[in-house]
Amino acid sequence: MRCGNEEGSLTLQSDRRPIKKYMVWIPAILIAVAIFAFSSQPADESTELSDSVTMILFAAADRLNLFHAPQETLYELCRKLSTPIRKCAHITEFTAFYISVLFALRSWDFKGNRWIGTAFAATVLYACTDEIHQIFVPGRAGMITDVMIDSLGAAVLTLILNRMIAARRRT
Repeated sequence: MRCGNEEGSLTLQSDRRPIKKYMVWIPAILIAVAIFAFSSQPADESTELSDSVTMILFAAADRLNLFHAPQETLYELCRKLSTPIRKCAHITEFTAFYISVLFALRSWDFKGNRWIGTAFAATVLYACTDEIHQIFVPGRAGMITDVMIDSLGAAVLTLILNRMIAARRRT
C-alpha cells in the first residue's frame, strides 16, 4: 500500500480518501472503549469508584467553603447520592459519545435530520449493547431503563438540534 499523493496529503491508495476522514472516529471509539471499561467493572468495584468520586466532590466543596458537614453526614449523603451520581455519569458518558459521533458524521458529509438521526440511533444502539454486556458482569444487570437514562442527554441534544435546523430552514 502506498501513502501520499501529488498534493502531499496522506491517502490510502485503495480508497483515495484522506486518512483524516477516518481519524475523526477516534474520539467516538475512545469514548466507547471507556464506557465499555467502566461497564466491565463488577458492581462492587463500580460502586466504590462512584463513592470515592462523590467524596472527592464533597472534599472540594468543603475546601471552597461551599458545603460543610460532619464526616458521618458525608457518608450518609454519599450513600443516598450514589445512584443519582452514577446515573448522571452514564448520561454524561453517552452524551459525550453522541457528540463525538455527531462530529465524525459531519466530517462524512451527513447533514440535517440524517446527521442527527444517525448519531442518535448509534448512541441508543451502543447503550443497548452496553446493557447486554452488563448481563455478563458480576453484580450487574442489563436494564431497558438504563438504556433510556444513557440516551437522555443525546435525546435532549437531538431535540435542540432539530429545533435549530427547523429554525434555520424557516429563515
